[in-house]
Amino acid sequence: MKKFLIIYIIISLLFGVAIYFVTLTLAYNQRVYDVYYELADEAVATLDFDDFISMQSISYQKIHREETDSYTIDVYHVIGKNDETYINQFGLFIVPTQEVDFALDVEDLDDQTGIRVIKLNGEDANETIYETYTEPSYEGAAVSYGLSLMSFYFYAIDFDEDLELEIELYDYNGDMFANFNQNIISQQYPDLDDGFSPGMDADYLAELIDQDTYVYPKLIRNMTIFIVSDIILGSLIYFFIKRKNQ
Repeated sequence: MKKFLIIYIIISLLFGVAIYFVTLTLAYNQRVYDVYYELADEAVATLDFDDFISMQSISYQKIHREETDSYTIDVYHVIGKNDETYINQFGLFIVPTQEVDFALDVEDLDDQTGIRVIKLNGEDANETIYETYTEPSYEGAAVSYGLSLMSFYFYAIDFDEDLELEIELYDYNGDMFANFNQNIISQQYPDLDDGFSPGMDADYLAELIDQDTYVYPKLIRNMTIFIVSDIILGSLIYFFIKRKNQ
């Protein structure tokens, strides 16, 4: 009987540790996911994407806003990180300001939403350097489905040189709704031009995640359920074995 108790306690401890760390990880990741969408909702409501972008970037700068009858387009220069390499990204965030057609399914084949980026400087001037219609990552995906998820959609385009660009944006029906020029200068982190803001401070992110409110209660609940269940199960097994041996 003593041997059984020792084995059961060891197994219970192992299960308890596993449940603790799995619950903590899942609850934390879920809360980060929720914060991401909360910041997305706030960005749409205020037409200010700074916090949303700062959560995912090393540094960023808003460089332009383009407004049409149906859309507001915010253009950002974002410094990101891929493994140990810092990268420049050209980000466009598109928010409808009135009712527009958009995809309700990520595989909507009728969706013609897209972007075409034409380079105006250098030896390859006037060449299209990026477009969703030929980009493999967009194959079979409806760009405007982002409006179903977050009420906006965005493009993030990597670059590594100074660019003078012409931007063409197309809606669900394939009609061009915005056409403008944009210059952007490649940066070498951490030597950035004035005007760049740092990514989200770790303390501020921790405040948004608020583990005391959103993470630890789930951890306490799951551990309580486990401990109570473990005690009940252990007691039943103990009394069953004891009675059998009598």
